[in-house]
Amino acid sequence: MNDRESPASRPLPPAKARFLHARSLSSKRPFKVAVFFSSLHFLGLITTVTALVLFFLEPSPLTRNFVLGGIGFSVVTWLIAFFKRRAAYCPLCRGTPLIDSGASPHFRATRIFPFSHGVSATLSIIASLTFRCMYCGSDFDLLKTPSHLRGTTTDAAD
Repeated sequence: MNDRESPASRPLPPAKARFLHARSLSSKRPFKVAVFFSSLHFLGLITTVTALVLFFLEPSPLTRNFVLGGIGFSVVTWLIAFFKRRAAYCPLCRGTPLIDSGASPHFRATRIFPFSHGVSATLSIIASLTFRCMYCGSDFDLLKTPSHLRGTTTDAAD
């Protein structure tokens, strides 16, 4: 750089796209339990719909029992999943990202079209083990190690 060239006269590098990394969760257990029971509920719904189609195609006492059993199973798993999803709190905003509360969602919140933001977050955890809080817009990763546990080793040789 010569003496005549000032730092202000140099062209600026192109602006980088802002990319926020997903945060870790200090307690993943409430989310894992909620997603487990939600998965059971979704499987119960699929089984019930399948049994209902079979019942309409060829009515029999066996398919009727499957339909009734599937409805009962779906009701029970929905109740359990509802309370477990309600017990999972966002560590930043203390909202319940797996259940819609009626509050307006953050502009960065993601939603899969026919579903609500809470069901979309649950499906996102099932598919990729990540989700975005609908209230604060923060990304979370269930596989990421919390910062207070990163870099610590438990070597017996020390």
